[in-house]
Amino acid sequence: MHHQLLRYSLLAVLTGGVIACNQNGTNNPADTGGTPFIKDSLISEIRTLSSDSFQGRRPFTAGEKRTIDYLVRSYTALGLEPGNGKSYTQDVPLVEISPAAPSAMTVASPKAKLSFQNLNDFVLWTEKPDSVNTLDDNEIVFAGFGVVAPEYNWNDYAGLDVKGKTVVVMVNDPGFYDSTLFKGHTMTYYGRWTYKYEEAARQGAKACLIIHATAPASYPFQVVQTSNGGVKLHLDTRNSPAPQADGPGLDHQRNGAKDARGGGKRQQSAGERQKKRV
Repeated sequence: MHHQLLRYSLLAVLTGGVIACNQNGTNNPADTGGTPFIKDSLISEIRTLSSDSFQGRRPFTAGEKRTIDYLVRSYTALGLEPGNGKSYTQDVPLVEISPAAPSAMTVASPKAKLSFQNLNDFVLWTEKPDSVNTLDDNEIVFAGFGVVAPEYNWNDYAGLDVKGKTVVVMVNDPGFYDSTLFKGHTMTYYGRWTYKYEEAARQGAKACLIIHATAPASYPFQVVQTSNGGVKLHLDTRNSPAPQADGPGLDHQRNGAKDARGGGKRQQSAGERQKKRV
């Protein structure tokens, strides 16, 4: 089960950066030696905004409001004209998503049952701003690299029904394994995890799990563990027409090594079938 705890806020995005200027109130570059920037003033601004009292300027904290108020006062003192009508700020709806994945994930088939441990073997998260998203007894479909690329005559989803199901795909694109495909060892956008989630959502999948391997991903699983297991901020896309999968995530290669190798063999034959179909 994959839960979310949501908090909502409007983040004020400033229309420009804080300009360090002469503290005597002069805005004429000629009065400051031909430059509007003063080193000591700039350092002072940076120290203020990076101080602990601003709490990292993170949205949903008192530091967010403190930062916005500080910058608006600074812009006003400089005599800058607002860039958004009469305002220096623009409202941006955000959500704060806290994933609460189970301690273990079980994958079962008629022949075997595998158990994976949260964070050690897999990481789950979502960008879909619903109160709760679940993955319970959901059917799994292996979809090769999860790529639909007409310009390369490639479609991993051809003949597959993945609507409402969890798709399992491999990281990177076919060119990593065969330099004559796609752009060879230069990864295309089709190899990135963001594309794989987007395509899975377009295909109607409920979730997308990527089999992680260090070489094709170009980074170890530790990066995934430390980057995606905690609270994150996202744009509030509830009014967006773009489809979203409930639960994107990545599967670790260590305990899943046998499955990853088997997936590679299956991908090779799947790739041959796809190229004939397209």
